[in-house]
Amino acid sequence: MSKVSLDSPYMDLDLAHGVEAVVVPDQWAAAGSTIYVEGSGIKVRDSNGKEYLDASSCGLCSVVGYGNREVADAAWEQMMKLNNSRSFGGAANIPKIKLASKLAQVTPGLQRFIFENSGSDAVESTFKIARFYWRQKGLDKYKIIHRDRSYHGSTLATMSACNPGLDNSDFAPFAPGFVSIPTPYCYRCPLDKSYPGCGIACAQALEQAIETEGADTVAAFIGEGVVGSEGFIPPPPEYWPKVRAICTKHNVLMIMDEVITGFGKTGKFWAYQHWNVIPDLMTSSKGISSGYVPMSAVGITEGVYKGMTEKNKPFPHLHTFTGHPVACAVSLKVIEIMERENLVERAATLGAYVGDRLLALKDKSPYVGDVRVLGLMQGIELVADKGSKKRFDPEKRVGIQVSRLAREKGVLYGSVGDDIMLLCPTPTTTMDEMDQILDVVEWSIMQIDRI
Repeated sequence: MSKVSLDSPYMDLDLAHGVEAVVVPDQWAAAGSTIYVEGSGIKVRDSNGKEYLDASSCGLCSVVGYGNREVADAAWEQMMKLNNSRSFGGAANIPKIKLASKLAQVTPGLQRFIFENSGSDAVESTFKIARFYWRQKGLDKYKIIHRDRSYHGSTLATMSACNPGLDNSDFAPFAPGFVSIPTPYCYRCPLDKSYPGCGIACAQALEQAIETEGADTVAAFIGEGVVGSEGFIPPPPEYWPKVRAICTKHNVLMIMDEVITGFGKTGKFWAYQHWNVIPDLMTSSKGISSGYVPMSAVGITEGVYKGMTEKNKPFPHLHTFTGHPVACAVSLKVIEIMERENLVERAATLGAYVGDRLLALKDKSPYVGDVRVLGLMQGIELVADKGSKKRFDPEKRVGIQVSRLAREKGVLYGSVGDDIMLLCPTPTTTMDEMDQILDVVEWSIMQIDRI
């Protein structure tokens, strides 16, 4: 990357006219923003010229890295050919048709696709589809069951299916018809059980909720294959097969939220492929465009599509930019690059290497309580004491200081609260870059005694 500098007036303009999310306003006013100005591969540079290795894939989006010329050219070519077109009411465009066809090839069990603008849009669309589907069958099944460590989006309906611990209270009241159950979280089991002798009680909690609410009122269950922004928490291997069986038994649709986990991040194209289950509905975003343009999708089984259309009634759902031709052209190019460069397989290989190093770090550090790895989704849970799993005093801000140390060394990663580190590097990361990231992560954690 070239040397980039940015004059201070941009910071002043940001503070004067921006509205910054997820930051305390006084702290933002005092410190300002980190302004990123350039990216290439897995590296980004800020306005002060500092370069970072981005181990968070730009908010869990990047699949082919920053500054990929092929992707940019695909967007440019489509913009010059047809920059936008209506994609509803009997209208379509060629990139949208090609992308739906391609996704059907790489998405076992799902054959129909709707294209949206964001992960939140996609998730909310699945709720609408589920309710619409059952109403076409003459059934008033409308409730959505979700898990209590979920994050599914930032619209009113998706927030209604999110972790109640998130500080969304000022947006209340939330949408009715949403029911929460415990999350599969073996390290800190919410049901106070231990795997494997637990009988997968977290899955049985779904059946109990369906029976309590009444199966005739429950439209769908939604969950991420791997709990994403709440800690990169994979379930025990029996979990999803049990959930699939419970949903089928009680005539409840199973929605798999693959906004974070899709497009190879877990070492398979879709996370649900790890458990040999087929969801009825599936969401995708982030990796679908590698972060180059806003884009998301909803996958639908042929059976659900037939149910939606059996009364020959129009599905009253659309957005202005549904099936946007530029976004679809970008996604097609991302998939082409993924296949040509074997990026899904690379994610699995690189993830196994990272897993070995993180498990060694767990043995070495008294403060690494749990390591969770599935492909390139890697969670590190920090604790004050391994035996009791006691958390650090939040006032010490240990996790935040570890993150600051890593940042000073030029490595960016995500986090949950003050004790869970989230690594999710792009599969284009080289082994040398991965070693640099892990060296910094290990060094930063080893400084905890000095914090």
